[in-house]
Order: sequence, then C-alpha cells, then structure tokens
Amino acid sequence: MKKLYSILSISVLLLVLANCISNPKPWYADKPYNISPGLLHIDSLMWLQPDSATRELSRFWANYNIDSSDVFNKHYFNLLVSEIRYKNGIPQNRGRLLKAVDYFDTTDCWLSARAHYMNGVGFKAEDSVVEALYEYLHVLDIMDTHIPTPPHPRFMMLIHCRLGDLFSDQYMQEPAIVCYENALRYNDYGETNPLTRSYLLQDIGFQYDKLQKYDTARYYYNEALRFLPDTTDVLYPKVLFYLAMLDCTSGSDFEHGIVELKRLASQCSESNRDWRYVNIGLIYQEAGPVDSALVYFQKAFDTGINDAMKSFVAEFIYEIYENQGDTLKIAEFAKYLIEKPSNERVSMARVSTLNSMFQDYQARHQERLQHQSRKRAIIYVSIAFAIVLLMVFVIVILRNKKKAIENQKLQEEKERLLKGFEDSKHQQFEALQNRVKSIFKEKNNNSLPLIINEFKLVYLDILNNISKDYPNLSETEKNILILTLLNFRIKEEAVILNLSENTVMKYRSNLKKKVDFDLISSQIR
Repeated sequence: MKKLYSILSISVLLLVLANCISNPKPWYADKPYNISPGLLHIDSLMWLQPDSATRELSRFWANYNIDSSDVFNKHYFNLLVSEIRYKNGIPQNRGRLLKAVDYFDTTDCWLSARAHYMNGVGFKAEDSVVEALYEYLHVLDIMDTHIPTPPHPRFMMLIHCRLGDLFSDQYMQEPAIVCYENALRYNDYGETNPLTRSYLLQDIGFQYDKLQKYDTARYYYNEALRFLPDTTDVLYPKVLFYLAMLDCTSGSDFEHGIVELKRLASQCSESNRDWRYVNIGLIYQEAGPVDSALVYFQKAFDTGINDAMKSFVAEFIYEIYENQGDTLKIAEFAKYLIEKPSNERVSMARVSTLNSMFQDYQARHQERLQHQSRKRAIIYVSIAFAIVLLMVFVIVILRNKKKAIENQKLQEEKERLLKGFEDSKHQQFEALQNRVKSIFKEKNNNSLPLIINEFKLVYLDILNNISKDYPNLSETEKNILILTLLNFRIKEEAVILNLSENTVMKYRSNLKKKVDFDLISSQIR
C-alpha cells in the first residue's frame, strides 16, 4: 500500500504541475503590490472602452493624490495615461513612460511588456523604425519567456498588427504576412471580432497583392468582405477598390476594373482620393495609354495633401515626361524632386537590419517553443509513466488478491473434500466394525475367518502393505493386529483366537514394538 500511495502522490503532483504550466495565473495574482482598485478598473476598460477608461482616469486623477501613492501605482498610472493618450490621438508623455519601462522591467513581466509596447508606438510615431521594431520584438520575447500561454489575446493581436504594419510600410511583405496571420490567430483565440477579422484578412490580401500573387490576394479580399459585418464601414469600398485593381493588374477584366476604379475614386473622400488617382495612373502606365496615366498622376499631384505624396507621384510624372522628351516639364519636376526628395524610398540597409532582427526573433521563438514542447513532453511522459506504473501496481494487487481468493477457495474445497473423505472413511470403519462385532456375537470363537475376510474386503491394500512392510510377522500376530485395529478388547481377541488373555497381552506388547500402530490406525479410521 505504501508503494501505491507514493505513485498516487507523484501522479497528483505531476498533474498539478502540468495544470500550472498550461494555466498561468493572472499578472496581478500573488503580487506584493497594493494595487489600486481604481486603476485595475480603468485597466479593465482600456481595450474595449477607451472613452470610458478616459473618464474613469479623469475621475481617478481628481479624487486620488497620485503623487502620494506607492511607486508601483505611480508607474502603473503613467502607463495607463500613456495608453489612453495614444488611443485619443494625443502625444505620449515620453519621459514618464520611459521611467515606467525601466521600473516594470525589474518588477512585473506583463506590465513591462505593455510599457515596451507603448514605447515602440512612440518610436514608430517618430519614424524610428528600427527602434520601434526592437521594442515590439522585446515585447514578444517577454511574453514568450515569462507567459508561455499568453492570457492576453487582444494584446498579442495588437502587437502582431503593429509588426505587420511596420513591415508593410517597409515593403517587407513576407514578414508582414507572418505577423498578420499571427494577429488573426490571436483574434480567433477568444471571442472573434468579425470586423477585426475582416481588416486582418484585407491586410494579408494586400501583402499577397504586392507580391503579385493575385489569386491568393483575391481569396483574402473576398474573405474580408464575407466577414465584414457592415457595408457602411470604410473597409468595404477599400476592399472593392483592391478587387478592381486586381482585375486590372492581373488582366482578368481590365476595362471593368478601370470603370470600377473611376467610380470608387469619384466617391471617396479628399484624403483618400489622391491615392486612388495614383493607383489608376499606375495601371494606365503599365497597360497604356500613358497619356491617361499622366492625367491621373497630375490629379494626384495637384490634390496631394502632403509632401510625401506629391514627391511619390512626381517621380512617375518625371519618368513619363522624360520618355516623351518634354524638356520643360522634365526641368520643372526635376527641380521639385531635388528640393523635396521622396520619403517613400526605403533604405535597403534598414530593410536588411529589420529582416535580420525579425529572423533572430523567429529563431528565438522557435527555440522557446521547442523547449516548452520538450518540458511538456517530459511532464506528460512522466505522468503517463506514473499512471502506467499505478495501473501495473493495481493490476498486480488485483491479480494477487484474485489469486489469494482462488487459493482460499481451493483450500476450502480441499478441506471440504478431505473432511468428506475423513467422514466417509470413518463411516466405512464404523460400518466394518459393526459387521465384525455382529459376526463375533453370532459365531463367537469361530468368527476369525469371517472377520479377516471382512477386513480384506475393505482394507486389502492396507493388509498387503502390512505384509510387505512387516514380513516377519507371524499369522497369529497379523490376526491380533487386525483384531486390535478393529477395536476388539483383549478378552474378545482371546475368545476369537482361542488363546489366554495373558498370551494376547504378550502378543500385543510385542506388536507395539514391531509395528507402528498409530500409522496403520490413521490409515483405517
């Protein structure tokens, strides 16, 4: 039983350990911090209701002297402020955020991940792409290392979206696809948001579009429309525009695509119309006529809302005029490009750096996944081994118990049969004894042959054994031995044998020295 209890204890311990690994506690569980309930309430509203979180934060600020609170709550408060300011389109307070980053790096992995995420958002807003990627990847390293099964799917979805956007902006389609697909997986991890799903599907389709994998791109665009819950959302005309672009660029239906693009361009807002013009111009430039492309490029240039857009379009216009040999226009746009170089040109060195950083993270992530898989495998194998041992032990116990029961039954049956045999032997002896006594009463001193004959009928084997074991016994000694075994008294034996009682007593005394009376008697009775 001690072995059984030991195996059970080990099995329970391993099961508890596996459950702890697969179900980590919330970030605030068992923390030594006196976390403000107000801040936790604001945090719970942060992702789903940022406006409500802003109101609660304002009330918290008014009713709570944050400067007198402990260090943890101060930095926690400043992190929430940074997140809410970003969600409301207000620049972050970078100084306080950086202090929170340094603090949470030494105290709390989950809040450290959030702080680095907001720090990456700030770097991206400053166009510090490499620094932003470093922060985003650092967030994933924290989540991978300290929270093996992230209980924050929305946060993980957002960080992968950020990475996808960053890579997409740098024309790095393949890593962008990986990140958007991860974001889609985390969006589906909990309660799926159909609108978010549509946006992510559109993002993935757009990357395949850039890679000129038009069939795959069309699939994702159509999936985005299928999951879109409301056609009034701005995503709806955007996806229609991309599908129309596909008709043109893939050559499946150029004329229909152009008509659809013009229709969508005429309906879109001023902030998006210039990009529509650019795309129509690019299609005409690719498929002809070039004059039509120039018309739409010129419209995009004239309505461009920022210098980056105008510089981007100016390069295409310059190329067309250069091919046409229009020296005046060439000089005009060459001057513009020199004064305002395009911000859309991506540094190949920076792309290489970003790609290297992402590949390093993927290698680390894969290694961690393998390590976690090995740990889980060891735990599960240990549990399985313990269960197998337990089952074997239980089977052995049950088998031994069953065998003991069977042996007990066999022993009881043996004893019953032996008792029955003994009873039968005893009854047989009593019946023989009654017969020979009856013969003695009837025949008296002429009864010896009949008595010996009755004995032979029942105990011939015993009589043969006596003759074999004791060959030196005389006939008289054998007769006295048989009569004594049949419980005849000395007086009775003297009458049967026609001898004196003293003679019989002497015979008996000598027989006891020659023969094992008890042994022979036990065989008969």
